[in-house]
Amino acid sequence: MSISPIEYRYGRKSVKDIFSEENRIKLMLDVELAVSTAQEEMLLIPEGSSRKLKDAIEKGISPHRVKEIEEEIRHDIMALITAIAEKDTGLNFLHFGITSNDINDTATALQIKEFFKYLLDDLYELQEAFAKLVRKYKLTPMLGRTHGQHASPITFGLKMASYLSEINRHIERSEEILPRILVGKALGPVGTAASMGESGLEISKRAMKRLGLGSEIATGQIVSRDRYVEFLNMLSGIAASLEKFATEVRNLQRPEIGEVMENFDSGKQVGSSSMPSKRNPIDSENVCSLSRIIRSMVTPEIEGSITWHERDLTNSALERFTIPYSCILTDHILVKSTKIFTNLYVDEKRMLQNLDNSPLSISERVVTELTLSGLNRQDAHELVRKASMNSYAMRKTFKEALIEQKVSDHIAEDRLGEILSPSSFIGSAGIICDEILKEAIKNGKRSK
Repeated sequence: MSISPIEYRYGRKSVKDIFSEENRIKLMLDVELAVSTAQEEMLLIPEGSSRKLKDAIEKGISPHRVKEIEEEIRHDIMALITAIAEKDTGLNFLHFGITSNDINDTATALQIKEFFKYLLDDLYELQEAFAKLVRKYKLTPMLGRTHGQHASPITFGLKMASYLSEINRHIERSEEILPRILVGKALGPVGTAASMGESGLEISKRAMKRLGLGSEIATGQIVSRDRYVEFLNMLSGIAASLEKFATEVRNLQRPEIGEVMENFDSGKQVGSSSMPSKRNPIDSENVCSLSRIIRSMVTPEIEGSITWHERDLTNSALERFTIPYSCILTDHILVKSTKIFTNLYVDEKRMLQNLDNSPLSISERVVTELTLSGLNRQDAHELVRKASMNSYAMRKTFKEALIEQKVSDHIAEDRLGEILSPSSFIGSAGIICDEILKEAIKNGKRSK
């Protein structure tokens, strides 16, 4: 019986497989073997010990058998060790000098390492989706909106460039934190590696290098959890960005705005069980919903980073949720966001209509032109403010209201008509778009 929606509804199988019980056991076995090999290289254990361990592992360690033993002895790593020992009773130095969390934390680092390949690919794919939109629509004018109200014109490409810029930074962050996150250890119960003597630290470093990980140096029994807190905070930041992007799609898809729309399969897709006409932004809503779950995982991870002395178990159970769920769901909403923006329907005609139907959106330009004509900037602002308020109150056109405020004393009436064309007031939008595209190519190294 499946209970968690992770099992049957959300997440790609390839990513969920990283956090499966079978893969985790495989990775824990890899850690045991890496430590044994390093110990043998440093002449701490007899020659051939790691070969014997490798042979035992290759005979197959059944997750079912490990679970049976764990149910009896109530210790996951000791259950794994027992299952290995059943394959060869002569493994005298199995798990020598190390402790459970040397295996657990290093296996977690290996899982995160596998996940990072997906994470970076996901970010690159979304980066490219935004880059295509920036290139195509960098000069497509539309209404800017602040406080939910009409503001000065922007371009749709500029809106997408701001999103692309965020993804560029998330790629930078993801690559930059790798050395701090992908870290393991083999330093024993309290972090001294005492059972391995003075070669203990070197053994730990060699084992981690063999596994492609960095090595924790000064710690207690566990890898310091500030690393995991940083990792989940990073995923939380990505999730927050994706919710922001998806929320904009949801808003712009509202019929009274109607400027963009999620792809909708009109041949098969059903929008509502009661209203057959509906075309709902369900993928964007799904991204927003799951983003909140991802962000919620940061708090328990922070709480779990506060342990007694060299360690306790208060972090253990919660991390069975925080790390796998955050990774699986982050991948899920990244893939879904790429789908949304790759297939996004953009209604340029509606954008222009909305812009033309909002003449007051050009008020900034009128202030600018009045100031350039010689009027004090504050006086220009007040003149345009009064004209705007009169336009609202008296239901007059913006041009009529401006003429009543004697704007023609400063700007000729035929020139005023040119100024009041919203679509021409986009400033450096195109230049900004080009700069962000260059940044994407430089930092992502994948945009084309």
